[in-house]
Amino acid sequence: MEKDGQISSGDDSLNQTVHLRVHGMMCQRNCGTTVRQALEEIPGCVVATSSFENSHASITVNLEIYGGVKSSSKGDDSFNFDSSNKLQIDGLVKNLKEEATEAIEDVGFEANVIEDGEDIELQSNKNNDSSKEIDAMALQIKSAAEIAKESDMGGIQAIVCVQIQGMSCAVCTGRVEKALTSLGQYVKKASVNLPTSRATIEIPKDIFFSDTTEESTKAKNIDERVNAIVNMCTEAIEKAGYECELLEVYNPSEGSNGGMTLAENAAKLEEMRREELETWSRLLITSLIFTIPLIIIHYSSIFRVSSFLEDNQRWKNWKPWISFILATPVQFGVGKRFYVAAYHSFQSARVMGMDFLISLGTTSAYVYSLIVLGISSMGFASDVEHEGIHLKATFETSAMLLTFVTLGKYLEAYAKGKTASSLQTLMELQPIIATSCIIPNDLKTRDEITGKETLSKDFNINSIQKEEVEVKHVKVGEYLLVIPGSRIPTDGVIVYRDGKGESSYVDESALSGEPFPVAKALGDTVFGSTVNQFSTLIIKVTACGSGTVISRIVRLIEEAQVNKAPIQAMADSIAAVFAPTVLCLAGLTLFCWLIFNRSVDAQERFFVALMSAISVIVVACPCALGLATPTAVMVGTGVGATNGLLIKGGAVLEDAHKVDTVVFDKTGTITTGRATLGERIEFMDNSSDDNFLLQNLPSKVDKHNLCLWLAACAEMNSEHPLAQAIVNYAKTAIGFDFTCSKEGVKVSKCAVIPGNGVEALVQKEGWGSYWVRVGKRDFAKAKLGSTNNEELSTDVSRRGDREVEFLRKQGQVGVYVSIVSDNHINDTSKKRYVIGVLGILDSLETNAKSTIAALKNLGIEVWMCTGDHELTAKAVAEAVGIELENVCSDVSPEGKADLITRLQKRKRENETLNERQQGKVAVVGDGINDSVALARADVGIAIGAGTEVAVEAADIVLVRSNLHDVVVALHLSRVVFNRIKLNFIWAMGYNLFALPFAAGFFYPWTTWRVPPAFAGFMMAFSSVSVVSSSLMLRSYLKPIVNDDGSIHEQGCCPSINSISESMSRLFSCKKRTPRKRGWESVESKQIDNFV
Repeated sequence: MEKDGQISSGDDSLNQTVHLRVHGMMCQRNCGTTVRQALEEIPGCVVATSSFENSHASITVNLEIYGGVKSSSKGDDSFNFDSSNKLQIDGLVKNLKEEATEAIEDVGFEANVIEDGEDIELQSNKNNDSSKEIDAMALQIKSAAEIAKESDMGGIQAIVCVQIQGMSCAVCTGRVEKALTSLGQYVKKASVNLPTSRATIEIPKDIFFSDTTEESTKAKNIDERVNAIVNMCTEAIEKAGYECELLEVYNPSEGSNGGMTLAENAAKLEEMRREELETWSRLLITSLIFTIPLIIIHYSSIFRVSSFLEDNQRWKNWKPWISFILATPVQFGVGKRFYVAAYHSFQSARVMGMDFLISLGTTSAYVYSLIVLGISSMGFASDVEHEGIHLKATFETSAMLLTFVTLGKYLEAYAKGKTASSLQTLMELQPIIATSCIIPNDLKTRDEITGKETLSKDFNINSIQKEEVEVKHVKVGEYLLVIPGSRIPTDGVIVYRDGKGESSYVDESALSGEPFPVAKALGDTVFGSTVNQFSTLIIKVTACGSGTVISRIVRLIEEAQVNKAPIQAMADSIAAVFAPTVLCLAGLTLFCWLIFNRSVDAQERFFVALMSAISVIVVACPCALGLATPTAVMVGTGVGATNGLLIKGGAVLEDAHKVDTVVFDKTGTITTGRATLGERIEFMDNSSDDNFLLQNLPSKVDKHNLCLWLAACAEMNSEHPLAQAIVNYAKTAIGFDFTCSKEGVKVSKCAVIPGNGVEALVQKEGWGSYWVRVGKRDFAKAKLGSTNNEELSTDVSRRGDREVEFLRKQGQVGVYVSIVSDNHINDTSKKRYVIGVLGILDSLETNAKSTIAALKNLGIEVWMCTGDHELTAKAVAEAVGIELENVCSDVSPEGKADLITRLQKRKRENETLNERQQGKVAVVGDGINDSVALARADVGIAIGAGTEVAVEAADIVLVRSNLHDVVVALHLSRVVFNRIKLNFIWAMGYNLFALPFAAGFFYPWTTWRVPPAFAGFMMAFSSVSVVSSSLMLRSYLKPIVNDDGSIHEQGCCPSINSISESMSRLFSCKKRTPRKRGWESVESKQIDNFV
């Protein structure tokens, strides 16, 4: 195949074209090229095309080459391919369609074949907005109704959100989903989120009415029928053994929020989390109160039996009775939660999970101790003396088991308890109160040019009726008053603004993450939770409740979290198979000892068989299995915290060590997010045209900083970030008195023109009086006395343009500085004089370039996705070493999430497995606009200095905001995850090794059995081994990232690197070829050099 994707077409009669619809492309340059190149890889490709604008791709293939055969016209006798043979051609075409679809899906896009007879609709992509303004983001965040239609929500009548209490593991979520889906046609889909303990239920529309039903009867009694189905769902959940509470029911096509505000929704979630944590805390404290004295009584030698009990043969030992009294509340008080969960698990799904094994193991140990206590109390002490081993009650075994497991549950609840606070932080951005306005119809009008609704010139804001209302009562179509400095209550369009200039400013950093306010004119869209800056606005509400942009972001975060499978599910899966196996082995043990142990009498034979069976059950108790993950996560997150990392739970670890793609946000992540002055280009020289400006200047000002001085004077009263950057630099270069007021300089008549720039009058005796303009090109060069920018002279209009274009390519914002004498301000024959341009830049983070180089050295592909301008994004990418084809600019929050989804679906070559696999994607960001992508990604990494929402929505937080910690985080997660797998080996190894001994399999050779007390000790020792293994993580030392991107690993947990490969082989069913990972190969070179 040729590089350009075309080959010799061979026999043209065998050319076949396939058309495909492609979903998920975000641009032509990157996405479109990726799709085309994927199609070109198909053998026999004549030509392949792709169109982002039309969401379309096509490929023309020569079937003679594609099928590897020759046509009959070629005279090849080896195989005669007749082009008229329709059956053979149809088979090849079918294979071609499947291969073309798979090729596109392998690079991360969705595709479906446009069959013959279908219209190929080449429609413009709605997301193709090349606007350079930040508010283009919102054009891609559609309303709830649009999203519903596009995501097949048109077939859903209602979505139900339910809060569930009592779920503890992945088995529980599966049980709830099974209970809901068992309702058949009444439930289209049910998703249960374990971290938030919520279920989302979709009720289909087709069960209410058919298409032939009259419109008037379609809506009849629908609400009542929806409520009936909701009751069926809650009853099904309760029958499965869980308590539930209805949160909201809403129609996705209407975007209503069911009467529950965002803040109320988040508060409910946090309340549930707090209750869960308090419940486990209470159980843990109760368990410790009884277990600690129990352990002291059992193991301490200072407690001697009293003379009264010593003289009484029947009660010669009082300690078992005290142990019985202390252990019983733990067994049936603390253990009640596990008994109930095990019962419901087995009753509803016939599943014996972790709760069943915990209940079985602790009950067996408790019953064994009770039997021994009863026998010894009745005077049959000799019957419990067997083969030199004195069988004694060990009530502390069951109590310690429950205490260990309860501690693990408490740690798990604490680790995942931050989910609600993150959503609440996001939701609290929305104001609670809005000011509603009643606008008379005679004051409403429409712009003759744009057709957008506005208010007439006769409108007086002080004469209208105003009323404060709660935001949850605001309806679409209402008018709201927004004063300067307040948050906009909900999404809407501007119909009136009070202030000078053509535009007002709105701070959208909460949504876009970009630091600069956005200019808004009449008819422009504004979004809830953003901040109105200078002007008084009246907006017409276009969306409210769950239809707003901020609510869409919240819902996308919640939906993304549903898809994350916690690593604890591995333990539950093992337990589900392990429990019936252990029960079968215990029954087999009991049966064998009853049948084959003929050397003793029936009473002793039964007792030995029973004790052996109980030993099997006790030694197999999965306490260590339950501690394998929580303890490693607890120690690992503690180690991460000491190294500036916050890792949120075990779910992160499973994905983080497999990451092969990292997507960075730009502003605030690769860059600092703070505007600073960059290049200064002064046009002043010693020519006669400039001499009038260079005479009698202040002592600290000369031709090299005249432009900076005048710009700072004009910007001194502006709060715009660009103005602050200029003023701050002037204070450094000129001094704190940068206006030189002490030398007689006066600055007056300062005016901010939103969307254009600033203007001020600068005067100094002996120097002159000049009007200074700083801002956009047309504003700075506007002809005097003109209200438009069409009458610019050729020489003036071009001055500075080439320099500004240069600055943009450097990733800087170019600002023009122009002056005109106060004496000529009304003289239309005069011109504004551009004296220079200033470049404002968002400087790079110190470690950005070395971090990206280090990730590349580890074999990780690096992308950048930003809402900023294309030129700026490319400039930053080139500066830090990111390939331009891996840069996506002008992207909305939802668009970022779509990119992550596409990268997750894309398959990359895995050298270790020698096959193509879907990769794991990590996202590094800092703003609310990144929160959806952070939640959608396999691993979300947030900058600690970013917004609270991004920090809470992420899986890993870089507390020190050091980008080198991205590399450290991936390295630490790999180490911790390998330690978890090693913990599973310890947990299962002791149990599996001890099971044959407990069953008495080796008795004929060793003449020794494992009594239940010793079995309990072995079980406890397995738990101690797991905890000790996890504690070894405390020796972790983070790797050092050098300036050139090379990595020097300092070592961690001496055995972890040697164990890593064996763990991978053990937990993988596929044969792997040995291969060193990036940091392992780097490590050996670095250590050799160091030594």
